[in-house]
Amino acid sequence: MIRKMALLLLAAVTCWGSQGCTYRAWYEGLKERQRQECYQSPNQSEIQKCLESVNSATYDEYMRGRKDSNKQAN
Repeated sequence: MIRKMALLLLAAVTCWGSQGCTYRAWYEGLKERQRQECYQSPNQSEIQKCLESVNSATYDEYMRGRKDSNKQAN
């Protein structure tokens, strides 16, 4: 677990230091990480539920929801 977090932190630092990383890339990277965690479950039905949850929202849907939340908070 610590190793995984260290790799994620390293990726974050590398990304911040370069110009090529976008919010979309971050979002997709985090979703891929979540997908990989889904496969840790021993039960196929739990894996499927987890994957459906992870894949339920696209980046554009996520951003619309985020903007709506910010409007409601203000």
